[in-house]
Amino acid sequence: MVIWLGQFWLMGRTVPTWRNRIEAELTNLDDFRRALNSVDRNALDRLINGVRTRRTAGGMLPAHDSWKPMLLAMLLECCSKIAELERVIETLIDEV
Repeated sequence: MVIWLGQFWLMGRTVPTWRNRIEAELTNLDDFRRALNSVDRNALDRLINGVRTRRTAGGMLPAHDSWKPMLLAMLLECCSKIAELERVIETLIDEV
């Protein structure tokens, strides 16, 4: 059995791999991404990279909806950035 999933051909599988499902969903965001201004486009790119970085963890969730693990990964990306900025601020405060 061969299945066409957006830009991927899947052979011998009835269920697409987690990686292929995520990449297909991210590819679907291309038109939205192009319509954004450069600041928002960069922010979306960081969130998308966060999803790709946490792809393995997302595959551990038994989700039929790809967006739930993707949104969790995006939230984690935001939280990680906030924590990093808090550390920088604390360091700067300590130096003063």
